Amino acid sequence: MFKRFFRPAEKITHNVLVLNYDPVFPDRGNQPMHAAMGWNDPHKLAEGYIHDLVECSQGYIYYNVAQWVDVDNFPTKVDGFRYTVATYAACQEGRQPWHTPDTVDYPAIFREFDIPRKVAAAAIDEVWLFGSPYGGFWESTMAGKHAYFCNSEPVKGIDTPRIFVTMGFNYERGVGEMLECFCHRAESIMRNVFGSWEHKPTHDWNRFSLYDKVAPGEAGCGKVHYAPNSDDDYDWGNQRIVWSTCDDWLNYPQLTGQRRQVNCAEWGNGDIRQHHIWWLKHLPHVAGRTKGFLNNWWAYLVDFNRFPESRK
Repeated sequence: MFKRFFRPAEKITHNVLVLNYDPVFPDRGNQPMHAAMGWNDPHKLAEGYIHDLVECSQGYIYYNVAQWVDVDNFPTKVDGFRYTVATYAACQEGRQPWHTPDTVDYPAIFREFDIPRKVAAAAIDEVWLFGSPYGGFWESTMAGKHAYFCNSEPVKGIDTPRIFVTMGFNYERGVGEMLECFCHRAESIMRNVFGSWEHKPTHDWNRFSLYDKVAPGEAGCGKVHYAPNSDDDYDWGNQRIVWSTCDDWLNYPQLTGQRRQVNCAEWGNGDIRQHHIWWLKHLPHVAGRTKGFLNNWWAYLVDFNRFPESRK
């Protein structure tokens, strides 16, 4: 079957500040944590993540790492607690429990690295945090005036005129999990743009995210956790065959309602990274507007300050 892939009318570059919380372990050859523990190199993770988003957006977004800071410490939790190499190792080895509350103090991070000023001056557009398991990061969170829910409640008290997203990544995991963070960000922003998100074909975002379990015979591309044929969360390897309009979304906004039968062979047979790439590639990404909404949904996901429906 011939599939049309339209390119967007423009391309954008966003500058990123990366804070890599990667403390040195003196008793393991003075290696940073990711190496001492045998986990992934955050530089390679960032490269893979940028590559995938360029490909999935049809070249619309390119992330430029404007500044990379390797932080020889753990981030501070909301109650002021901070792990040391010794206390973290004790928790990992089961000699003491992990600290609660786990969430980091985002305002403290923003103050320490002068992030609100840099965002207001457009020196950076986004922040990425890398850390270890129990780092305490949200997958994504939004801050600034008029910030809203972005897979977590917005960070309060940050009055930058431009809203911005802070992504939280775990270098124990892979690029697939990083893409999942971005996909959940996408779901939150698109819900805000269209004003609702429900299992009803009442608008294009709802239709795009339908899956067979909630809309038998009417699946679109599904949600992040639910492929078109999924029966449960993360069920990306389901071999059950269902009808889906997934191909039709590659022709957006010229939707015809065309369906075909699909199963997990379409999106990687259960591979997290391949499923998320498949899902992101099906997001509309062409110029113009339909019913008042952009035909390039990627603009909402990464350039949200430009459009009233994605910055409200």
